[in-house]
Amino acid sequence: MSDFINLKKYIQLYADFLHPNPNIYSQACIDLRKDFSVRFMDNLLANLKEKDIVLRRKSIVALGEYGEESLKPIAQLYFRSNKKTVRVSCLKTIIKVIVNFSLKELNDDVISVINSALNDNSPEIILSVISILRQLGSYGRNILIKTSRDKDLLKAKASVSALVEMRDQSVDELFDELLNDSSIDPMIKEDILRYKMI
Repeated sequence: MSDFINLKKYIQLYADFLHPNPNIYSQACIDLRKDFSVRFMDNLLANLKEKDIVLRRKSIVALGEYGEESLKPIAQLYFRSNKKTVRVSCLKTIIKVIVNFSLKELNDDVISVINSALNDNSPEIILSVISILRQLGSYGRNILIKTSRDKDLLKAKASVSALVEMRDQSVDELFDELLNDSSIDPMIKEDILRYKMI
């Protein structure tokens, strides 16, 4: 197939990807990943920088279907950008990949993103990275146990909320420790008591 025919086919499929009908754009995603995998991924990554929230959401969903092969370029984009919307979009894409492919272990690139996001003060980034950790079994639980004691109230509250969904004996023991710790914010203790009553 000539480059011109290839380009024409890509443009048509990409137009279908932009179509509001979910059946049309879902099929376009499948065809674009099959026939134009690299070009389409590059396009989707570029879309994470766009202001159009609908386009960003579509691109996050489509990138999430690529699986682990998309994680390295997503991590690279996260570190190259200082824009919050781009970084949040990267984190949401990582969540999609983890959920779609039931990942429990992550490569070093994603672990670096998680560590960076945990040190961010943006509420959107904090909530997104906590959502990632919620999906990661014992690895995520171990980090959430630490962040439940964080001085950042949002990070601590979100961590406690995530731990509730992962409850086991270690989490129950942590909650008892937090309730007996005078340095823990009363709002955190109220959350824990509320969860204990459920």
